[in-house]
Amino acid sequence: MQISLNETARPVKSVPAKWVWWAWPLLLTFLVSISYGSYYLRNFTDSVLLYLPTPFAIILLYWYGPRMLPIIFLNEIVTLLLWGASGSWIRIALIASHAPIMTYASWFLYKRTNSEGVKDLLSSTDSFIRFVLLGVFVPVLINSVFTYHYTFVNKDIYVVSLIFLADFLTIITIATPLLYFLSPKADSFSFTIAKPFATISLEQRTPKAIQFWVIVTGFVAMIFFVDFDTYWYIYGVISIIVAIQRGFATVILINCIIFILNYILPVLDFADIFLASKGSTKSVSIHLGMLAMIISSSLIGRVISDLWKIEYKLTEQKKELEKANSQLTKTNSELDRFVYSLSHDISAPLKSIKGLVNLSRIENSPEHSALYLSKIDTSINKLESFIAEVLDYSRTNRAELQSEKIHLDTVIMELIEDFKYLENFQKIEFKYDFAAEYVMSDKFLLKVILSNLISNAIKYQKIGTDHRPFINISSGEEGQFTKIKIEDNGEGIAPQSQERIFEMFYRGSSNSTGSGLGLYILKEAIEKLNGKIEMNSELGKGSSFIILIPSSTQV
Repeated sequence: MQISLNETARPVKSVPAKWVWWAWPLLLTFLVSISYGSYYLRNFTDSVLLYLPTPFAIILLYWYGPRMLPIIFLNEIVTLLLWGASGSWIRIALIASHAPIMTYASWFLYKRTNSEGVKDLLSSTDSFIRFVLLGVFVPVLINSVFTYHYTFVNKDIYVVSLIFLADFLTIITIATPLLYFLSPKADSFSFTIAKPFATISLEQRTPKAIQFWVIVTGFVAMIFFVDFDTYWYIYGVISIIVAIQRGFATVILINCIIFILNYILPVLDFADIFLASKGSTKSVSIHLGMLAMIISSSLIGRVISDLWKIEYKLTEQKKELEKANSQLTKTNSELDRFVYSLSHDISAPLKSIKGLVNLSRIENSPEHSALYLSKIDTSINKLESFIAEVLDYSRTNRAELQSEKIHLDTVIMELIEDFKYLENFQKIEFKYDFAAEYVMSDKFLLKVILSNLISNAIKYQKIGTDHRPFINISSGEEGQFTKIKIEDNGEGIAPQSQERIFEMFYRGSSNSTGSGLGLYILKEAIEKLNGKIEMNSELGKGSSFIILIPSSTQV
């Protein structure tokens, strides 16, 4: 049976565990071995107070459902035969039926009151209380009725009470940590194990487990010198202190260790030589007191852990609010600048158009009209370009990502075709090298990014008879990213402007004709894709921009 480790304490999604045919004999053998262990312990102390199959039967039923009931029934028959039960097979079968009835009652009562399913077990104070009352107390009470009427106790109330308390204590201390830290996998017949101390570190303020091991070492030392029947309450007090300091995950481990050290270890045949405790206690008051201590400490630990969860959620919400507030402040600042620039960049072309129209009316000259119309057309183009950038900005910030397979060659050729009417376009030599032909990304955002870079590389080429302008566009893979590089030998960017070119409405050159929104929108689009941008530029020699898109989105 494969076992794997998982960092999370509780599985989130409730799914049925996988079942295989060989699970039947395997789990039956497991329960029979536990039953024989209980019988073996009884040989040393003549005690019936350490019946271990019950908590393990409940655990298996919670994991795998009612299909476990035949296995639990068969194991109980084997157990009765081990213990020398007398009577006919019908009587033995009747007595053995108490085990499946008890465990099914635990599973059924808890499942009926737990809307999330048994995978949500013990993950809240309410869940733990329901487990104690409906998953343990009521089933153990049912079992006590069988014990009183049909077993060898001869209707002795004191012995029945001892067995009731011992069963209650055994189930609480063994089943609780196993059900909390272990869960069956849905895709294979194996288990997911939450790392106890990874879990503890999430539920406590002190990240290290040194204190835990100091306490365990102290408990181990106590069993050599302290009689449990006399000083049992010391363990309970320490358990409660641990619950307050360290939460639920630690205290249920501590309680389980207390049970093993003081209930199981002393009944072994070699224990009398060196342990202060002399076997399983047969005092109702000690059982009752220890059970009350363990339930109280577990409940306190569960409440403390729930409070820490709430504190953690509130802290995360505070961080989110602070982040949202910071983003809102940034947005307001950008909005102020945007409104100011918007009024200027829209009103300037409109005023120019209005002035040219008035001049045309006054002069009424055909040759001048052609010039004025050309200038009006230029102003209209600037206005259209600015409106297009504003729309790109709006869509970049508001649109949901829609990932699709994009052929880089096709997209880039379409963009270049749109730019062929730009000034000096025909003089530029384009070179391509697409080592990575496809990328999985948002097509609109990718086109916004590439469009701004390619159009800028065209617009800001140097003018000169000896200058041979070029633009190199390439793609490839670099680590965990898909790299797209656009390189030109144009005007370049001055050093003092390189840190500001991605700011809203910043114009990095005296030759800039745009609004200053393009590279800002480009940066926003890259951040939305969780990508990166790198720039190298030298004034008078050209620029290169490298776009890095996470390879997790690559096909």
